Amino acid sequence: MAEALTFAINPDAQAASVDLFFKALGDIRRLLRDVDYAIHRERSGRRWIISELHSSSPTITVEPLLGDQESIQAIAVGIRAVTLGTYQPPEYFTEQVLEDLKRMRRLFTGRDRARSIFVSRNNEQAATIREDISAKASRILASGFWNLGSLEGTLEAINVHGVPTFTIWDRVSRAPVRCSFPNDISWKEHVKELLEKRVRVAGRIRYFVNGIPRSIGDLSELQDATPDPNLPKAEFGSIPDQEAARDPVAFLRSVRGLDKE
Repeated sequence: MAEALTFAINPDAQAASVDLFFKALGDIRRLLRDVDYAIHRERSGRRWIISELHSSSPTITVEPLLGDQESIQAIAVGIRAVTLGTYQPPEYFTEQVLEDLKRMRRLFTGRDRARSIFVSRNNEQAATIREDISAKASRILASGFWNLGSLEGTLEAINVHGVPTFTIWDRVSRAPVRCSFPNDISWKEHVKELLEKRVRVAGRIRYFVNGIPRSIGDLSELQDATPDPNLPKAEFGSIPDQEAARDPVAFLRSVRGLDKE
């Protein structure tokens, strides 16, 4: 039997309206897409299918077309952790994913509103999303800290709608980090030139409480950090045969405790 997620929308009224159903479907789709991106780094998104659809309380069962159990587990476990009131971001629950959950607050307001949404994995209930979902996602977003500094990673996923952003995949944490940049032509052209290149981004870095970077704002620098193959390789560290000299990224991950996750 294929792994699947089920979302049961329980309306506040006797029956769910068409507006409520399609708003909920859009929010579910957004959540699946953004968790998938954090796991697989595929900008086009993986395909999900509706395997069951019931009409009493609108109930949507979805599963990834490729039978991806990792996404199913990450979403079920992550939603449960958020609804229970954690301050730690669940694995693969990026800043964007948490904002997706905050957005779901709209499903519990207005005339056509939901009372709750039951989320289950393979018919075993994982969590219940209620009107306090925005406050619980905000708790995680508010519990971190910020520092001025820089990160290196591959530049991907440019978005110029509203506040322009791009995503880099941090070399140390291996997490997607959303970067906001000024809305002017010179910056947009510079960002496009560096698409899919290794870059160094400096600015105000916001971290989750566990030390994983989540976003960078107030950018002061964006540079091409592609290693020059013609230059001799500089070693990190000064003690021969130590891990820092062999693999600096692995060394930093071990120092920060990221390999234990």
